Amino acid sequence: MKLKAVCVVCLLVAPSLLVLSGWARAETPSEKFPAVGELPTACRAAKADFRPLTKKDVAEAKRELIQALGRLDRRLKTAGPGGEAWRKYLLWDKLQAEVRKEKPDPQVLLDLYKRYAADHEGLELVWFLDVRDAIWRYRFFTTMSGNPQFKQGFEAILDGLADSLEKYAKDPTPENALAVGEALGPLEDAKQVPDLVKAIRRHLVKPNLLLQASSNVVSTALDEEVDEPLSISDVILGARICSTGQTVGRTRSELRPDDRFGVVDIVYLGTTKTKNVASKGPARIHSRGTTRIGACKRLWVNPLGLHALPTVSNATTQTKFTSIQTVRGGRVMHNIVQRKAYQKKGKAQYVASRHAEVRANRQIDQRAEGMLAEANDAFMNKFRRPMIEHRVFPQKLDFTSTPSALKVVVLEAGASQLAAPDRPPELVADHDLGLRIHESMINNLAASVLAGRTLREEKLNATLIDLLGKLPDRLKKDEDQEPWAITFAQREPISVAFANDGLTVTIRGRRYYKAEESYPGMNVTTSYKLVKTEQGFKAVRQGELEIFPPDFKPGSDQLSARQTVIRTLLTRRFGKIFEPEIALEGFTPKGRLEELGKIQPVQLIGKKGWLTTAWRQAVVK
Repeated sequence: MKLKAVCVVCLLVAPSLLVLSGWARAETPSEKFPAVGELPTACRAAKADFRPLTKKDVAEAKRELIQALGRLDRRLKTAGPGGEAWRKYLLWDKLQAEVRKEKPDPQVLLDLYKRYAADHEGLELVWFLDVRDAIWRYRFFTTMSGNPQFKQGFEAILDGLADSLEKYAKDPTPENALAVGEALGPLEDAKQVPDLVKAIRRHLVKPNLLLQASSNVVSTALDEEVDEPLSISDVILGARICSTGQTVGRTRSELRPDDRFGVVDIVYLGTTKTKNVASKGPARIHSRGTTRIGACKRLWVNPLGLHALPTVSNATTQTKFTSIQTVRGGRVMHNIVQRKAYQKKGKAQYVASRHAEVRANRQIDQRAEGMLAEANDAFMNKFRRPMIEHRVFPQKLDFTSTPSALKVVVLEAGASQLAAPDRPPELVADHDLGLRIHESMINNLAASVLAGRTLREEKLNATLIDLLGKLPDRLKKDEDQEPWAITFAQREPISVAFANDGLTVTIRGRRYYKAEESYPGMNVTTSYKLVKTEQGFKAVRQGELEIFPPDFKPGSDQLSARQTVIRTLLTRRFGKIFEPEIALEGFTPKGRLEELGKIQPVQLIGKKGWLTTAWRQAVVK
C-alpha cells in the first residue's frame, strides 16, 4: 500500500495544523451573550465592570516574566557563543536585576522592551517574543496598579471599541477589523471585562481557513493494484513448509465519519496462490494453496500528526494435495502418511490462515511504521515546529472526515486580531478539492510574521524554493538587478481584501533597500477582478499599480527625487509579480495524484471577505 500517499493527503491538506469541534465551542446553558448588533451598547455599559489592578496582578505578571526568562535562558544555553552574544545585546543582567527589585523602573523596562522588539533576525522566535510581551505586561501592571488614570484609559478603550464595532458592522474591512482587534488585546491583557471580550470573540472570531479533499482524491492517492511474487518458509503442525506463488489484490481507502479526527481505513483484499512442499519425517506432501485475505489499517490525523492502529486481518486458506511421497517405508508408510495428511488437513488450513494473518499484519505495520515516521518528521519540522517557534501555530486546527471528504478547519487569530465573522460560502457540488480562505487568515499571519521586520530577497527566495521546489518565474530577477529588501510597516504590513468578485492587495513598506542604499517607505496596492473563461478563470488587474508614500494624496502632493527613484524601481519589480492578467486554468498534480489528470477550477469567488475556490477532475472526452 502507498501509505506515504495518505500521509501527504492528510498532512499537506492542512496547512496546515488543538481540536475544534464545529464552528464554536458549545454554549453552556448558563452562558448568555449579547447579539452581535448589541455589542456596541454592551461595550459602553461595561464601563461599570472596571476592575482595579491589585498587587496580586503585579505578582502574577512578574511570575510570567520570570517563567519566560527561564525558557529563554534554557534556549540560550544550547546556543553556545551565539547565546552569550544574545545575552549581551539584550542586557540580560540588567533585566534580571530589574526583576529582583520590589519596584522596577518603568523607563528601564521600556528600554529593555525596545531591545526585544528591535528588527533583528532571531527576535521573531517564540522565546524572545514571550519575554518581550511579558516585559510589556509587567511594566503595564506595575505602572497602572493604583493609578487613577487607568480607569480613564479603560473607559476610553471601551468607547473606541464601541465605535469600531459599529464601523465594522457597516463595513467589515481589514482596517476596521484591525481597530476592533487592537482594542480587544489590551482589554484581555489587563484582565478586564472577560465576558464582553468572550462575547465579541464568539461573534467575530470564527475559523478563517477551510480545506477539503474528496474521497475521489483520497482513493486516487491510496488505492492500488497488488501483483507480487511470494516465497514463504513456515512450520505448520511440525511440518516444514516451503511455498512459492503470486499475490494478486487491491487496496482501497474508505473515509470514516468522525468529527474529532480525519479518519481513513486502508482496506486490502487479495488472493495468494501457492505451490507448497511440506516435509516431515519420511513424508513429502506437494499441494496447491489458495489464501484469501482481507486486512484493514486505520489511520487518523490530528494537530500532532498522523497516527495508526495495528493492522487487523482475516484469512482463509484452502489446499489441494497434488502428490504425497514417502522416502522410505514402502506402500504401508505411504498409506499412513496419506491418511494422516487428510485427517489433519482442516487443522493445517486453519493454522496456515492464522499464520497468513500474522504475516500480513506484520508486513503492513512495518511498511506503515517507516512511512508514518517520515511523514510525521516532515509535518513536525516543516509545519508544526516552525509555526510554534514563530508563534503562529493556529489557535484551532480541526481535522474531520465524512464518507465523502477529508476536511481541515483552521482558526488563525492572535489576542489583538479578529477572524471570520461568519460562515464561508458554500462550495459547488461534486468538487474534488475545495479551499475557502478569509482575508483575516492572510492578514493575521502577515501581521504576526512581518510587522516591523526586514525581509531580504535572498531569504524570501530560499523560503519559496524550500516550499515549492523552485522559484516562480515572476520572482526571478534580471541579471542587472541588485539584491533588494523591504522593512515592513508595523501595522498591516500586508493586507488583502476579498469583495465584489475581486481582490485587493496592499504591501506597506516602511523602508526599501537596493543593495546597501536605503529609500523611503512606499505602499504598493493593486486590485484584480475575477473573471470566468472557457478554460477556467483569470484575475484581471484593474488599472496600474498604485505606488505612493503612506498618506500621500495624488494630485496635490509631490514626490521627492528619492521617492521617484524607488517608485520606478518598485513599479518594475512588483509589475512582474502583479501581472495585468493571471490565468487560473487548472493544474496536473504530481506523484500518485497524477492519475487524476488535470484538475480544473470550477468555482472562484471573492465576496464578503472570503475567497472561495473549488477544483474538479477534468472529464476525459
